[in-house]
Amino acid sequence: MKQTITYLIITVLFALPAMAQEDSSTYTLDQLISESLENNYDIRVGRTDLEISELNNTIGNAGMLPSLMWESSLNNSFNDRYDADNQSGSLQNGVRLNWVLFKGFSALIRKDRLETLEQLSGGNLALVVENTIQAVVMAWYRALMAKEQLELLKEVMQLSEDRLGYMEDRRDLGAATSYEILQARTAYLTDKSAYLEQEVAVISTIRELKYLAGMDEGVSLKLDGEMDFDGGEYALDELLAQLDNSNRSIQNQFLNLALLEKQRVLEQRARYPSLNANAGAGHDVHPESLNSNSATPGFSDGYFSYFANFSLSFTLFDGDRINRNIQIARMEEAIGQTNLEEMKHRLKNRLLNLYDTYQVRRELVEVGKENMETARVNMQLSEEKFRAGAINSFNYRDVQLGYLQTSINYYRSVLNLVDTHTDLVRITGGIVEEYE
Repeated sequence: MKQTITYLIITVLFALPAMAQEDSSTYTLDQLISESLENNYDIRVGRTDLEISELNNTIGNAGMLPSLMWESSLNNSFNDRYDADNQSGSLQNGVRLNWVLFKGFSALIRKDRLETLEQLSGGNLALVVENTIQAVVMAWYRALMAKEQLELLKEVMQLSEDRLGYMEDRRDLGAATSYEILQARTAYLTDKSAYLEQEVAVISTIRELKYLAGMDEGVSLKLDGEMDFDGGEYALDELLAQLDNSNRSIQNQFLNLALLEKQRVLEQRARYPSLNANAGAGHDVHPESLNSNSATPGFSDGYFSYFANFSLSFTLFDGDRINRNIQIARMEEAIGQTNLEEMKHRLKNRLLNLYDTYQVRRELVEVGKENMETARVNMQLSEEKFRAGAINSFNYRDVQLGYLQTSINYYRSVLNLVDTHTDLVRITGGIVEEYE
C-alpha cells in the first residue's frame, strides 16, 4: 500500500502544471512534461485503472463480510372443484444472513491478492508515466532538431539566392555564362524545395508533441529551448545497482510473481473444510382477502419464525481437481520466476549496451560540434573566395552542401545522445527524478 501511495504522490506532483498556460503558448520542456502528465491519454487510462483497483481492494470483495438479504414472496392457490371455488394465499417476509466463517483463511489470501493487484496497478501507472516522459523528451528534441534543420536550410537557401543574384549581375556585365546561371538557379530551387519540405516536418513534430500532451490541434505550441544537451557522466556499478532496485519492469514482475504465489496458496486452501453460518427471521401471514374460506371476517392468520444454522463441508473426492489445480499453480509460479530471471538478464545486457553507446555518443557530439564550426568557417571563407574568383561555383556549392550535412549530422548526434540518455535513466528507474 505504501508503494501505491508513493506512485500516486509522484503522479499528482507531476500532473500539476508548472504554470498557467492560458495566456501563453510557449512551453519549456518541464512545462510540456507537466502538461503531458495531466492530459496524456495513456496516463488518464492508467489513473482510472488504479482507481478501479482501489475500489476492488476491500474486505467485502475478499469475502470477509456476511451477506444480508431481504426476501418477500406472495403465494396464491386457486382450486375449482364441483362448483366450489377455493382461494388461499400467504404473504411471506424475512431476512436471511449468510456468512462463511472459515474456509482455510482464503478470505485473507484474497485480500492480500487485491492489495497486490492495487500495487501492480500503481506500478503499471508508474511505468506509463516513465514511458510518457521519455516520449515527450524525445519528441521535444526531434521538434528542436527539425527547427534547427529548417534554419540551416533557410541559411543555405539564402546563400543560394545571393549566389544566383551575384551570377545574374555578372551575366549583365558579360562575365558569366547562361550555363552558370542555370546551375545557380537549379541549386536555389533545390534548396527552396528542401526548405518547404522541412516546414512540413516541423509541423509534424509539433503535432506529435500536442498529441502526447493531449492538446487540441487548434492550440498554438511554441518551443522555448535549444538543441543542446549535456547528460553528464555515470558509474556503471551504480547503474547496475539502480537497475536491480529501481527498474519499474522488474518491480512489476515481482508483484506478478507475488500474485502467482498467492494463487498457489489459495488453491492449496481448497483442501481445508468450509464452515458456513446461515441465520434469519421470517413472518408468514394469511390475509382474509387472499383466503376464501377464512372463518373470521377481517382476520389475518400469521406467525413468526427464526432460525440459525451451521454447516460444515469437506471435499473428500472431486476427480483430483484440487491437486491438479495446485500442481498447475506451482508450474505457473515457476514460469513467473523464470520470466523474472530472464527479464533481469535481458535488462542487464541492455544496460551494458546503453552505457557503452552513451560513452561513444558523448564523444561524437563533441566531434560533431567542432566539425560543424569548422564547416561554417570554411563556408564563410569559400564565399569570399567565390566572389573573388578563386574558386568556381561548383566548388562553392560543394562547400555549402558539406556545411549543411555536417550541421545536420551534429544535431542528429545530439538527438542520438538524448535518446541513449533517456533510455539509460529510464531503465535504471531515474527518469522521473531526472526531469522533475
